[in-house]
Amino acid sequence: MDKSIGLSNWNTQIKKGYLELCLLFLIKKRKRAYGFELLELLKVHGLSIKEGTLYPLLSRLSKEGVLSAQWEIAPDKGNPKKFYSVTDEGQNKAVQMKEEFLKMNQLLKELSNNRSIKYYEQ
Repeated sequence: MDKSIGLSNWNTQIKKGYLELCLLFLIKKRKRAYGFELLELLKVHGLSIKEGTLYPLLSRLSKEGVLSAQWEIAPDKGNPKKFYSVTDEGQNKAVQMKEEFLKMNQLLKELSNNRSIKYYEQ
């Protein structure tokens, strides 16, 4: 088996959960954002994704009440854009997700350092 294929699959799985967390914090920092803007911002921050990944995620998060969505038309261009913002429920979820992510990150640090690991005693 090609090792790069296994790593690619692993990267995909890691990004799925990580993307939602990053997206919530990105929208929260900007107060509101629209889809294409989010694609570009994620790309700038090193998390390039495709529209076919982003828009279903935004739709799901809106249905779950984590994001609110509002269509707006820019006065100068007339093109409607769907702006997303993080709801109170979304802010709570983002905090909980971040706490869990930090716990997992800490565990990885502990397991991967050179110190001895804890053993289960029977």
